[in-house]
Amino acid sequence: MQQISTGRSAAMELIPITTRSKYIIKMLNLYTILYGADPIQMQEQFTRHFQYPNFEGYFAVSDKKLIGFIYGYSSCKGQYYHELLWRHLNEKQNWMENCMELAELGVHPEYRRCGIAQELVKKLLEMRPESKALLTTRKDNEAAIHFYKKTGWKELSDGFFPNVPYEYIIFGREIPSSNERV
Repeated sequence: MQQISTGRSAAMELIPITTRSKYIIKMLNLYTILYGADPIQMQEQFTRHFQYPNFEGYFAVSDKKLIGFIYGYSSCKGQYYHELLWRHLNEKQNWMENCMELAELGVHPEYRRCGIAQELVKKLLEMRPESKALLTTRKDNEAAIHFYKKTGWKELSDGFFPNVPYEYIIFGREIPSSNERV
């Protein structure tokens, strides 16, 4: 567990996500607060994602309260989202080679602008075996778009509708090799 200051009284710990963690239900509840999603549907999605190759994720916890989470996995042919991204990226399909998908990132509204999302992304990308990372965010999510651009993500494409009525933007980022991380 890594402790990080949140700018508040208590330090934050980054705790690896496991399927047996006591924070799983809290993550589902926070996801519902953040995105209005059905928790049962999200539990099914998370359960599927936990089984993907090189799954890795972290809970951000302060005073035993879940204040954020992040996870990703290797993007592989046959995965639902991989196939949607592959079809949409057209001439930029090289981004799909040796790539991880940053699937979910969320920070409790009371703890935003404290550097938590930045620490979560940094931790997730720290030791990844892939050379690139992809993520999507809704085009109307100005705060997320600003955050990703500020932290080195490159806008690859917009006009992405992953079987929902909302438009998404696809972002990509190179992941430094272990030699470059030193």
